[in-house]
Amino acid sequence: MTTNLLDDLRARNEMTLAEAASNVCQGAAAWPIWSMIGWNDVRQKYRRSVLGPFWITLSMAIFISGLGIVYSRIFNAEIDVFLPYLGAGLIAWTFIASSMLESCNALQEAEAVIKQIRIPISAFVFRVIWRNFIVFMHTIVLIVPIWLVFGIRPDWTTSMIVPGLLLLCANLLWIGHVLSIACARFRDITVIVANILQLAIFITPIMFPVSALGPLEWVAQANPLYHMVALIRAPLIGDTVSPLTWMVAIGMFPIGMVMVLLLLRHTSHRIVYWL
Repeated sequence: MTTNLLDDLRARNEMTLAEAASNVCQGAAAWPIWSMIGWNDVRQKYRRSVLGPFWITLSMAIFISGLGIVYSRIFNAEIDVFLPYLGAGLIAWTFIASSMLESCNALQEAEAVIKQIRIPISAFVFRVIWRNFIVFMHTIVLIVPIWLVFGIRPDWTTSMIVPGLLLLCANLLWIGHVLSIACARFRDITVIVANILQLAIFITPIMFPVSALGPLEWVAQANPLYHMVALIRAPLIGDTVSPLTWMVAIGMFPIGMVMVLLLLRHTSHRIVYWL
């Protein structure tokens, strides 16, 4: 009798898939809230500094210049080819890695709000992706001096940055939902994700060309992070995004969203107790 009662209560509290999808849509519709909070997050981080968020731009410029000079010698590559490749790759990687890592704490940092105000859980994931997108827009301006110094002329392939960026953000959203919910339940996952990302930057072709892998090039092709970076890097340096990269990035999205809907269906009523 007790077991049946608990099952009935559990079933009553769980969302349907339609309600889970509605939660994500409502989170997107709450853009005046999460966009304002995300922008304020960036402002507060650089409050009272002289350059403000452009410190990100300056530090990234120094980082790209230093690594470009050193690694071009290590890989015996021409700097006018290697440095744009490295710069565009690091700009894309920073956006991806920061979004993923900060998504781990998306719900925990909004604990007080979640416990007091009824706001869709998805809104807090949108907040994280939005504030990292703001930072990304501060770093992507570095591509202009790279174009000028190394004589890269934007062409029609450069315009593919728009659909590539939209697709990247879409994938980061479902990844952010999965990580935020998982980390709300198991706090150790945050440390695991941080360690994986530290390793991933060295095994993903960002600071070295894919050709350096030789016969192991298939390892890069099997790495989803490589394709996520390529969506941004290729258009910025005048290359064409490969069909495989489009296929992987597009294929990831529906699979990821199914995972999000299933997670929301079974965990939405428990999240507030996990925080």
